Amino acid sequence: MDGTNTDADPAALAARVDTTRTCPRCGTVFDMPDRGRGRRPVWCSGACRRLASAERVAARNAGSAVTVVEVPRSHRPDSDARLAIPSMGTLARLFLSSPVHCRQLLDTLIYRYTHDTLHTELRADMEDFAVSIARQHALDQEPEYRAARGDVQRLRRHLQADADRAEERRREVATLRAESLAQTTLIAELRAELAHPTIPMLETSDGGTRDAPWGGDPGVRMSRQQRRAAARAAHKNE
Repeated sequence: MDGTNTDADPAALAARVDTTRTCPRCGTVFDMPDRGRGRRPVWCSGACRRLASAERVAARNAGSAVTVVEVPRSHRPDSDARLAIPSMGTLARLFLSSPVHCRQLLDTLIYRYTHDTLHTELRADMEDFAVSIARQHALDQEPEYRAARGDVQRLRRHLQADADRAEERRREVATLRAESLAQTTLIAELRAELAHPTIPMLETSDGGTRDAPWGGDPGVRMSRQQRRAAARAAHKNE
């Protein structure tokens, strides 16, 4: 101890009575807790304290600070959030897909039309709607219309089947083109070999070749003197 009195230091006294502090890592200003036992906090949270410790360890071991990667957390739905309102087109498709709802709507419109409770501008639309329904009902009763509609459905199925077969043929053609390219490459290699033919090796009386010693490995090339010696030896053996 050097005998200095730190209690008389103005900076130390100001630090003790200060009620806020700035986090040295993230720069967040946080309130100091009430006086208690232990050291006063330096970091704004435990996360900053742990990350700062990891950075110091990395800088000490590897000579560079650690890179902190923020991991996205899974989204938790808000219980107070309102659901998105679907569009009118979606509601119309859902409504028209239910025969019960369509029938209820038709009965309601007929009742309001009969009792003159519909608005004036809706009357013309209602009449057109009723005419279209009557026309569709009349068409459904016609055998020719039902037959034509069945023909259209069968034609659609045939067209879809043709499209599927065309896609299959396209894949087959691609496979054949790849095989043809491989065969063309092989033919080109064979033609290149035929353009530069190699001289066939002549066999000797002992079953070897002129380029191999007495039945030796023909892959081993012989010098001119070795071939002459082999020829003389073969001539003596005859």
